Amino acid sequence: MTAWVALILLLGGIAIGATSIGGVVVVPALTALGGIAPERAVAAASFGFAFAGLAAFAARPRGRPGDADAAAAVETPDARATFGWAAVLGTAAGAASGAATLAWLPARAVALVVALLAIGSGLHVLLRPAHGHRQRALPRFGLPLLALVVGALSAWSGTGGPVVLLPLLALLGWPPLKAVEAAQRVQLPVAAAATTVNIAAGRLDWLLGAAVGVLVLAGWAAGRFVAGRLPMQRLRQAVAVALVATGVAYL
Repeated sequence: MTAWVALILLLGGIAIGATSIGGVVVVPALTALGGIAPERAVAAASFGFAFAGLAAFAARPRGRPGDADAAAAVETPDARATFGWAAVLGTAAGAASGAATLAWLPARAVALVVALLAIGSGLHVLLRPAHGHRQRALPRFGLPLLALVVGALSAWSGTGGPVVLLPLLALLGWPPLKAVEAAQRVQLPVAAAATTVNIAAGRLDWLLGAAVGVLVLAGWAAGRFVAGRLPMQRLRQAVAVALVATGVAYL
């Protein structure tokens, strides 16, 4: 792995930590700049994303006194369970069902839906007032069901979980920190499902995957630190711009 590839992976990790979106640069960096075969690059990236996914579960909710959105993310009694193990299992089940039915669906059409969802939700966040919106409540079974849909869409479109989940949470009015935390946690079941398949197929280079994971994890920690200290309005804008840019890239 060259220094340029390592730098891009680190920057991708920073973007993941700050906005939950940034993993899209990993595979292109490994293949175009690192000369790594696409199947090995995809397998290493999937394994590497699990590092940040595990860290997102272990980390404490972020926020600062005086920020209303941050306080909502930290002080809610079930804040740590916002995207807990029930939702993880839902995402894993969705990813498994999506992988099993992948041949039945036009993957490009699904990716187009994901791209339009990302652009639409990003523009919705940018254009709506910064204040005066409320988070839409979900029923008890709502988040696991949403996770099931996210897992299936991720598998069908070949995207990472955050690319699908974050736009939906933005449309539901979730505070930025809370939405980013949940979107980071969805990486774990998607990465675990993909890694299981890659191990069975003999595509995973463990050393390369571990190197990707360490770099992404280091960047994730830095990005998370920065995001926790940004004003809420700036973080909202950063997440919205990341959504629009990702949607345009997929188009």
